[in-house]
Amino acid sequence: MKIFLFRNKVTNISTKLCTDYPWVKMNVGIKVQPSFANRQEVFVSDSVDVTSDHAFCLMSYNVLADCHTHPSTYPYRNPDQLHINSRHKGLMEELRYSNCDVICLQEVGPGYYKDTLEPEMKKLGYEGIFVKRTFDKNDEGCATFYKTCKFVLQDNMTYLLGDIAAKILSERSEKDNLPRYTNRCDVALVCLLKHVHSDRTIIICNTHLVWESALIWDVRLIQALGCIKALKEYQKSHPGSKAMILCGDFNTEPTEAAYDLVVRGEIGEDTKEKMRKEYDIKMEDIEILLKTLQDEHLVFRSAYKDGTEPRITNLDGEFCVCLDYIFYKTEGQCLQVTSVVDFLSEEEMRRNLPPSEVFPSDHLPLIAKFLIKK
Repeated sequence: MKIFLFRNKVTNISTKLCTDYPWVKMNVGIKVQPSFANRQEVFVSDSVDVTSDHAFCLMSYNVLADCHTHPSTYPYRNPDQLHINSRHKGLMEELRYSNCDVICLQEVGPGYYKDTLEPEMKKLGYEGIFVKRTFDKNDEGCATFYKTCKFVLQDNMTYLLGDIAAKILSERSEKDNLPRYTNRCDVALVCLLKHVHSDRTIIICNTHLVWESALIWDVRLIQALGCIKALKEYQKSHPGSKAMILCGDFNTEPTEAAYDLVVRGEIGEDTKEKMRKEYDIKMEDIEILLKTLQDEHLVFRSAYKDGTEPRITNLDGEFCVCLDYIFYKTEGQCLQVTSVVDFLSEEEMRRNLPPSEVFPSDHLPLIAKFLIKK
């Protein structure tokens, strides 16, 4: 089934805009937030009961940490407007309005989490888990919140993607370039949530891969594999969990090797050739990586993609790309995507260039509704 989520255009008759169950109706009595005013909930299935007790909604959202709000990056904004204290009200209004059952946030400052965000989320009926990136200069991390009326936290674990990279490349003969992959602060926060109504458990991984440069495809590729390996290892310890969700800011466009790896379980020849020629990446490390893939057998689907990903999930200044995703994998059909919230056009976002009063972050939140099937 193909669905294209641009300007509310639907290109397959079996996929429909939820005009009979619009996003706003999910939040009766709450004012429509400006950043959601032109976003529609879109069904990707005609045959499911969206009001079922077995349905739940998940958000993934990079909320823009203070340590990354350099005035040079956002010269069109007063520095005071960039501080999280100025943007917090808008963020909370978005979270309250979207009313999701699981919220996976990236770029959350530790002080902001402890002093402000966690207490306010508790008032809304959420509990949360937070893990910070390991470098001091990256004073932010990932936070996963869940509604206590819908889920019970049974376990959680943090994986260091640099440590996993060291294991992946342990057979590498040349050690000089190893820190390129291992000296990284990036983490994967894995939570085991038990769904109250269905009694099923779901493994949810919230992550934020490295940016640094558009050129380091190989580093993000190995980090994506690190997330997959972490999930496989975790699932072995919890064999009763048949469904996994991998979401976050991957700093990866759909044309990159890391994306190929997650949704195909392999790297296309065109992608490998581009890495060789355009980005001058040593393929020795990639060949080692490809050997490890033979034993993984973990291929994910994108909640948004059945044809194409959104055009934009991140916009600041001239930087306008899709970097954020919600991936999922299930044994059998125990987890199904029923709807997603579509995205805005570049033109719509540039009317209030993020971050702004309308868009409190330079990313847009991704939202998908899932159904846990019996």
